[in-house]
Amino acid sequence: MKLTYRGVNYEYDIPTVDMIEGEVAGKYRGQNWNYRYPRHIPVSQKSGGTNYTTKRDSQAGDRDTAAASTAAAVESYPTVVEVAQVHRANICNILDRRTQAAKANGDERLLRLLEIEWRQMVC
Repeated sequence: MKLTYRGVNYEYDIPTVDMIEGEVAGKYRGQNWNYRYPRHIPVSQKSGGTNYTTKRDSQAGDRDTAAASTAAAVESYPTVVEVAQVHRANICNILDRRTQAAKANGDERLLRLLEIEWRQMVC
């Protein structure tokens, strides 16, 4: 596509993204419209909090196997304790950087305040 901006001509090629169709999201003027996902992003296989299966008449053993494989594929999220540990470590790192900056600037008042905060955080 040829474009011009303030007298400068340039060629712009719109990047193409390979898309895949997802489930039906709703209707607009009588036509179904689907979610579209870039091909590199995995499509969610959950619907309403339960595992989605395409075969409704499958046996119970097949459902258990499918549920186990889907559960294994889902990433595990960090626990509250792990997040709290990372948060505390980040705060301690920030306090350390602020202390170094205060020492470099010779700000004794800020150093005292940061030492109090350091003791409160038990870094």
